[in-house]
Amino acid sequence: MSEKIEVILVDMGSTAIKSAETISGEIQNRKSWDSIESLKKHYTESPAIISSVRKNLGELEKQFQKEKDLVLSHKTTLPIKLDYKTPQTLGPDRIALAVGAHHLYPNENNLIIDVGTCVTMDVIDDTGIFRGGIIAPGLKMRMKAMAYHTKSLPDISDEWNSIKSVTYGKTTKESLYSGSYEGMIREINATIETVRRDFASINIILTGGDTKFFESRIKAHIFAGSKIVEIGLYRIWKYQ
Repeated sequence: MSEKIEVILVDMGSTAIKSAETISGEIQNRKSWDSIESLKKHYTESPAIISSVRKNLGELEKQFQKEKDLVLSHKTTLPIKLDYKTPQTLGPDRIALAVGAHHLYPNENNLIIDVGTCVTMDVIDDTGIFRGGIIAPGLKMRMKAMAYHTKSLPDISDEWNSIKSVTYGKTTKESLYSGSYEGMIREINATIETVRRDFASINIILTGGDTKFFESRIKAHIFAGSKIVEIGLYRIWKYQ
């Protein structure tokens, strides 16, 4: 007889829907889904906690059962405090990341860098207060935006990884590469240095779908993979 699933952890990003199961407190069986309906058909009995960055919280709350499921928002009871002027606009993914970081590294300051469709860099301090952060365009978004908003620049978002690494581009594609990829690395590392001036010590936690492109170039980071969102969702679920 298989062990009972405690809760399904659902992370709905801008481009993907991912889930994981918790069994006896262990996070396992990560899956990807083409729709929330297919996920619900697979998990008909198990409760779920859902983080969604899409503008569909009202729709999600109708799809899930309030008596057993939880759609994460700023109104959810949290094990951290939010020092944010507009908490209603704070993405649930950023909340889950902050909770996950605080659980993994309690009593420590943490800067969580999530490199995905967008880049977020958020601080949660050693007392468990979310101090705010930065939202910036992600790697492919930068490349696509330059092509979209001009008449002459090419879109290198599908080929950038094959372009020669240069600081000073000798071709337009090399220049776009340098401005987007190398520029993003400089931006992240400069933010790290700025944040370090505000804290005597702080962990730098790197996560997100584009992590593999940046992990060797980001200063003194802790690689967290995707688990930090899942840990945050699970801790929020347990805190209810």
